[in-house]
Amino acid sequence: MQWTTLAATAVGTVLGVLATVLTDHVRWRRDRSERERETLRTAFAEFLTCLSGARDAFARSPASLERVGKGHMAIGEHGVYAAQQRLELVADQNLMAKTGRATLTLLDFHDAVVSGNSFDSQAYVLSWRAARQARGELIDEMKKALRRT
Repeated sequence: MQWTTLAATAVGTVLGVLATVLTDHVRWRRDRSERERETLRTAFAEFLTCLSGARDAFARSPASLERVGKGHMAIGEHGVYAAQQRLELVADQNLMAKTGRATLTLLDFHDAVVSGNSFDSQAYVLSWRAARQARGELIDEMKKALRRT
């Protein structure tokens, strides 16, 4: 047998194995990236759902001066803090800052409602707008994070 045939077979085998390893690595990275994106998407959706549920419940809250300043308990009852803590495991610092801001503006909205402000009062409208703006900024940051992964 000629050594050139043997060398060509060996080179072909090595190239085939390298191509297979490279293809598997690319597929593994793509799958990992997709899993990370899905994990983020799930955490984002859960947090936004809890945040919206709390906001909607707060909008229907009756006036109660005893509840002013106790929005953190109401937020906890709606699962916002739990969802926020799960989000901390997968989100970056910038996104968590926006998450914190959205939560704080929701607390302000809670206090405006339970203080007895009607839906057409300036305090209610301003706190509602601040909560919507913070939520919008958070959603924009979430979309950026999903594009990065």
